[in-house]
Amino acid sequence: MSETVDPSHCPLCGQPNQCGECDPAAAQPCWCFTIPIPDRVLERIPATHRNQACICPRCARGESATPDAP
Repeated sequence: MSETVDPSHCPLCGQPNQCGECDPAAAQPCWCFTIPIPDRVLERIPATHRNQACICPRCARGESATPDAP
């Protein structure tokens, strides 16, 4: 069984990815088209999730996401 990928969430941390392609109101390309993302970061994306959803800006910078504190 294959897992469904939510294109509005980062495949690495699960947080919203701020993808411009997912927001029709943005009417502009996604932020990820304008910055270089290191190969070491892209290699962390599971093979089944590649080219399915953008990673978030935090993961693109190589930072790990921390869960929100209660």
